[in-house]
Amino acid sequence: MMTRTTAEERGDLASLRAAMGSSTRIVTELADLAEIAAPEVSVCVLRRGVDPDVDGFVREWLLPRPLSEALHVDPGAPDLAALAAGAPPSPGREAFLQDVRGLISLFADLTGCPRVGVRFARLAKPMCPRLHADMVTVRLVTTYIGPGTEWAEHTAVRRDRLGHRANGVPDEVSGVLRAGARLRRMEPFDVGLLKGEAWPGNQDRGAVHRSPPGTSPRVVVTLDALA
Repeated sequence: MMTRTTAEERGDLASLRAAMGSSTRIVTELADLAEIAAPEVSVCVLRRGVDPDVDGFVREWLLPRPLSEALHVDPGAPDLAALAAGAPPSPGREAFLQDVRGLISLFADLTGCPRVGVRFARLAKPMCPRLHADMVTVRLVTTYIGPGTEWAEHTAVRRDRLGHRANGVPDEVSGVLRAGARLRRMEPFDVGLLKGEAWPGNQDRGAVHRSPPGTSPRVVVTLDALA
């Protein structure tokens, strides 16, 4: 998304970025997701390739079905049978479940939480269509099928116009994005960590993000730290 901008506004945005640095880290190694703990970072995205077995199972079995599951699991032995209920045994089914188990283990290691909240859904419309920041410590999101979560740099937004504070005006015209700013989008199978407002010392710096617009079907898993 681009909006018209003056040279002065471009200079202001550039000055903000230079002063505060990027609030995003794009990494290619699992261990580097630990960068989410840096005070200036609100979004950390692991780029990983599409697993063909997982992709095939999700497309053939999960995408055609209405799905909505919310589980609270022990990261040491997560019971994920509900995510693939009714699916016959296959390499794709096991690869999918193993991938989600891996995400849960990774998230638990990063956060130290004793239990993990797992939300899994097939979506036909945006669940959270407006830019907002969540009142959580940190959330993991992975989109298996369809366009991924969109986010903005910390310096790119006006927080007084986030969510309901825009008074019903769409993000595209509310002015929530500063002149010259554009949204970024996760790719399928990316692992995204979104630091929330409840992260210690992160008030007014929570990751600003939204569901992608449009009606393309999506299959998404999100993880939250539970006490």
